[in-house]
Amino acid sequence: MKTPTRIDVWVSPEGAITIDAVGYTGSSCEEATRFLETALGTVGRKQRTRDYYRRQSSQNQNSDHQQT
Repeated sequence: MKTPTRIDVWVSPEGAITIDAVGYTGSSCEEATRFLETALGTVGRKQRTRDYYRRQSSQNQNSDHQQT
């Protein structure tokens, strides 16, 4: 069963925007949020979570191999 994914966006009263890609692993989070970063402009800081360094599930890796 695939883990549900979502993108959370918070805007502080000062206008600072925080984007959190929940349920993504590896660089897929950056791919998922790229459209927001492009639309919103300059990225001040990126903080990668432990999920960024986690490998994508073996289910995703197996489906990639089956397509080739």
